[in-house]
Amino acid sequence: MNEANAKKLLFTVADVLENVGLEFSLSCGTCLGAVREKKFIKIDQDIDLAVLLENFQPIAKNIRTQLIEKGIQIEIIDHRHSESWDGSIYAIKFQGYGEHGDLASYMKIKGKRAIPSHLQSHWFVNTANFLEELSEIEFYGRNFKIPKDVDGYLTEVYGNWQIPNKKISDCRWLCKKLESWKYVGRLEEVIKLENKE
Repeated sequence: MNEANAKKLLFTVADVLENVGLEFSLSCGTCLGAVREKKFIKIDQDIDLAVLLENFQPIAKNIRTQLIEKGIQIEIIDHRHSESWDGSIYAIKFQGYGEHGDLASYMKIKGKRAIPSHLQSHWFVNTANFLEELSEIEFYGRNFKIPKDVDGYLTEVYGNWQIPNKKISDCRWLCKKLESWKYVGRLEEVIKLENKE
């Protein structure tokens, strides 16, 4: 990533999210960069932001409109799996200034927060409180939310996150066969599980 352009894109998207009152946090490699490197990681390929599904969906169309008004190109992610889906938005891919990123909304299921991959059949899974309980970090002179237990979050995602790893895909949260997600493949099933909690 070009650091200056990535910063400009991050700040533009942050302006929109703050304008609509949506709490978000730096996630994945963006969070790792903010904590460990104090800047974007050179090998990272995009900006990652996380929100809670129940806060995101009611204002997703407003976010989309405001991003477009800022000149940011977007792609709405609803679903690309073979299973049925209700058509609701669960992520927005954004692009501008030669860089790109993802705004991903995580649904709550059995004490976890998860989002289906938009290209494959697996789910991205995190312990719920990592995305629900937040603190702040200064990143490029601006305050951003990150998980309050950032060590726990980064350990869950990357393992030993304090040692730089050149393998971008080396993370523990890609759960293709995790037992508790075995039967979770359709939104209707996710809702049933969530309502039983």
